[in-house]
Amino acid sequence: MAAFAGGFSGGRAERVPSLRRRLLTRLLVPLAALAVGLGVGGAALIHGFVQSTHDRLLAGSTLAIAERLAVGDGDGEVTVDLPAVAFGMLESQARDNIYYNVAHEGGVITGYLDLPLPDIAAMPTNVTVFRDATYHGHPVRVAAQVRRLYGVPHPVLVQVAETTEGRRALEVNLLLWLTLLEVALVGGSGLLVWGAVGRGLAPLGRMRRVIDSRSARGGLSLVPLPLAVVPAEVLPLVVAINGLLARLDQSIGTMRRFTADASHQLRTPLAVLRTHLALLRRYGTDSAEGRAALDDVEGAVKRLERLLVQLLALARADEDAPVTPAAPEVTDLMQVAMEVAAEQVPAALSQDVEVRFEGPEDGTALRVAGNPVLVGELLGNLLDNAIRYNRPGGTVTVRVGAGPGTGPVMEGPVMEVEDDGPGIPEAERGRVFERFYRLDRPGEPPRTGSGLGLAIVRALADRLGASVRLDAGAGGTGLKVTVSLRSAETDAGSEGSPAGSDAA
Repeated sequence: MAAFAGGFSGGRAERVPSLRRRLLTRLLVPLAALAVGLGVGGAALIHGFVQSTHDRLLAGSTLAIAERLAVGDGDGEVTVDLPAVAFGMLESQARDNIYYNVAHEGGVITGYLDLPLPDIAAMPTNVTVFRDATYHGHPVRVAAQVRRLYGVPHPVLVQVAETTEGRRALEVNLLLWLTLLEVALVGGSGLLVWGAVGRGLAPLGRMRRVIDSRSARGGLSLVPLPLAVVPAEVLPLVVAINGLLARLDQSIGTMRRFTADASHQLRTPLAVLRTHLALLRRYGTDSAEGRAALDDVEGAVKRLERLLVQLLALARADEDAPVTPAAPEVTDLMQVAMEVAAEQVPAALSQDVEVRFEGPEDGTALRVAGNPVLVGELLGNLLDNAIRYNRPGGTVTVRVGAGPGTGPVMEGPVMEVEDDGPGIPEAERGRVFERFYRLDRPGEPPRTGSGLGLAIVRALADRLGASVRLDAGAGGTGLKVTVSLRSAETDAGSEGSPAGSDAA
């Protein structure tokens, strides 16, 4: 599959690593080293083989001559009847010269007089001894054997010498063939690997063409890649890519829905602003109509401001962040709840609503796993909803403590926000978490909210790994929202660290 350098460094294009080249390098380098080792070992083996073969021929010639030694009947002189076979077996080596002599301590009996003689007395009897020597400036290989003959007081030496050009030529020829075989082996292996890697990467090439064909058709296709032709070694990578495509598709879908919903929700307050600005332009601010229009503009701006704040909060809550990071943050739930409740008191007073706070009587610390900003934003949205939709003179109670928990969180700190307002009918409690869903009651004026408050709460709870439950308030009136959070001690124990090690 073709790849191209996508960046530049120091004015030069960065070289993209190639899987084919990497495999070739990792295979051919050790294979070449093995070939060199085999070549060295093969050279030694060839040298030994050639030496042994030629030495056997020399030994045969020497033995053939030694077997034809004889002693004269009358004078006791040593005679030699040279057999034709003695040198015939060496005649196949056309490049080499053959030398011989037969001698004893009294001198050379026959043969080449100047062929160097060894120490005859020191040599064993009836044993062929080999040595390297130089004769007339040429290296020779000499085979020598000492015989003792009846009636001759001195041992008799028979030696045959052969020049070594033929040996060297044979060694070079065999080494050349060995080298050619090794080069063919390494080169053939490289070609086989190149072709095998190409065939192995063919499914990736087909996958690339599938992706290119999607781009050629236009638009953005995030359909998962087919797995039928993917090799097992690449399957985890393709599965991970498909997972990324699925998450990307989900994120794009969420963004599209968010954009569509936001454009729809922003259209109404903007239309109100345009209408009342036209009234202001017509009547001015001195007339009753103008002042009423100015009040409406101020209310529309406030609603638009709150809508934008909630849209941004929802976008932040939708961010793809891990529920349990590598080093989970720890939040003091009591401290965060008290701070958020105090921040909401001015808004509650403006609505003639009383805010109460209840916590553990023994002052037990409630440590939850999660970002304190997210926990505070979740509670802030619950309080904002409870205050906004409560009746004048009503009460909102913030309650924190340890409880049995709900849903996936079976035990741990619990946070409750309870009001005594109109509440939410049980049949509607599942839908109020939908984005931009507003609960309109017959006979009541339309609500001015955006329908995002509880949707933000659900998104933040998902980010924190918490669960949210809606129930009727005390006496069956109002609404009680219970949020069960993950205990920091439980999370620390599951990570294998002692509880309390991350205390804030």
